[in-house]
Amino acid sequence: MYSYLGSILGLIILLAVHYRAAGILAMDRSRGLLLCVISGVAMAYVFIDVLPHLSRKQMALDALLLGPVATYLTHHVYLMALLGFCVYVGIRAFSTAEVEIQHSDRAYAAVVVSMCLYAAFIGYMLAEQPIYRPEPALLFGLAMGAHFLGLHHELLQDHERDYDRVVRYLLIGSTAVGWLGSLVYTVSMPVFALGFAYIAGGIIAVGAISDLPRISSGRSFAAFMAGAVLYSGLLLVIESFRNPPY
Repeated sequence: MYSYLGSILGLIILLAVHYRAAGILAMDRSRGLLLCVISGVAMAYVFIDVLPHLSRKQMALDALLLGPVATYLTHHVYLMALLGFCVYVGIRAFSTAEVEIQHSDRAYAAVVVSMCLYAAFIGYMLAEQPIYRPEPALLFGLAMGAHFLGLHHELLQDHERDYDRVVRYLLIGSTAVGWLGSLVYTVSMPVFALGFAYIAGGIIAVGAISDLPRISSGRSFAAFMAGAVLYSGLLLVIESFRNPPY
């Protein structure tokens, strides 16, 4: 049970972010620096923790599929990261196209459904992390909390009433259902590694499309770098204690 404490705390963080995201973002509305900081945190988590983890798990993916073509593909875990990137880009493209032809409600509903599925998936991966990863699950929860704050910022735009009444509760429920789903079924290591790759692609897409364009001044860049440096430092310190150089 102790090994799952970090996962439980991470879940609490995610649920709190879903519930209080509007208030947190409202406090930062005048400067917008918080979104730059959390973008730095999310990027640091991908490049310092997730991608090196996927590289170390290449051999585990060999057991996922059989055959020469499948074995070749499993050696390229970054294809799954690319899939996660493309899925998010596709959702954004669909949303933009629907808005242009005056079907913004349908576009928003499609985005909400996709975000709920994404939240459930991340909740599941958070619950599975203590089984497959030595890194504290709480770090994953913190990084995903920062990641979700950026996503909530998009969901709030032009649909604040729907968001406050329905959407945030859907995301809370989806995340909790995903986390609880791990109590029923546990995936294999290869599937877990591919899932992490998919999440990494989604984080990079959100950063490239939504977060990084906000960094348009020296102050916003300093906020982004503060988030990236501080979270990278935290990850590296934890890694050094886990694998001491002597």
